[in-house]
Amino acid sequence: MSLVSQNSELGEHDSQTLLSVNHLTVDYVSLDGHVRVLNDVSLAVKSGEVVGIVGESGSGKTTLGLAILGLLDTPPATIRTGEIVFEGKNLLKLSQNELAQIRGAQMSIVLQESVEALNPVYKVGFQLLEAFEAISKHEKTRYDPTNARNQVLKLLEELCISQPEAVLEKYPHELSGGMRKRVAIAMAIIQRPKLLVLDEPTTGLDAYVQSRLLKLLKQLNQKYKVTMIIITHDLPLATNICDRIYVMYAGRILEEGDAKRVLKLPLHPYTKALVSAVPTGFEDAPPLQVPPGEPPDLKRLPNGCKFNPRCPNKMKICEEKEPQLVQHGRGLVRCWLYDDKNT
Repeated sequence: MSLVSQNSELGEHDSQTLLSVNHLTVDYVSLDGHVRVLNDVSLAVKSGEVVGIVGESGSGKTTLGLAILGLLDTPPATIRTGEIVFEGKNLLKLSQNELAQIRGAQMSIVLQESVEALNPVYKVGFQLLEAFEAISKHEKTRYDPTNARNQVLKLLEELCISQPEAVLEKYPHELSGGMRKRVAIAMAIIQRPKLLVLDEPTTGLDAYVQSRLLKLLKQLNQKYKVTMIIITHDLPLATNICDRIYVMYAGRILEEGDAKRVLKLPLHPYTKALVSAVPTGFEDAPPLQVPPGEPPDLKRLPNGCKFNPRCPNKMKICEEKEPQLVQHGRGLVRCWLYDDKNT
């Protein structure tokens, strides 16, 4: 077990790394002061990999996703430190025009609130076909409206939209939340970006549609090698599709590792609490052991480990000093239980 350095797999860019986030710190600033939403966050995503970011609401997952795409509103958001490197370019150093050239064909996001991804004054069909046309321009290929429409209809059918022709003629406000979510996902998939970020992609979808969507995302990853970041509070869902998982809490990464290992053999007490709260689906299953206490108030974080007020394994040092991410086996964990200096 050794302390993770700047040259570790978390941040160092190599030939296989498509995206690396290095020591990113983000504050939200208001008249009442500032709130630290991300604190020294580092992660790396290899080309063709599917990475999950899980945690309770307020852990910083969505802010991280928006920061990667350069979509944070500034103000109130302020990036204090760090860098976001995509294909060797630090996105934080680029102008808005340069970022606009990268978004879409190279990077795309499906927002948690799908209505935000759709223009309310244009019909769904116009917006989906416009995405096809944009890709044709980027790839300098001939745009065939008939072929594009057929592909859009097929994609909507794969996303369990039973009357795709009718949907194309509707405005976003005429669709249900779940239908808008599927349209937003279709728009992102059409562009086949190198990196696709999905924020709570299954919210508002029933179990059958969720299953079809996950199958479609797996095909997109395997056939077109689209790299993905899945932001979710649903740990089993992340395990189903992701190669690796980062667990976030209070704007920090508490654990990282192989997805199946994180679900079966979690290291951090917080991750263990998340796993224990997953329903098993059996009548005679014991009561769920949900994490005690409430998610932290980012304005009033405790000293030491930020999880210590809710931790069943709390020690004196946990209230005095915050642990660092350390290597444990093939994963990473931020906990004094795994630090050599305390064992």
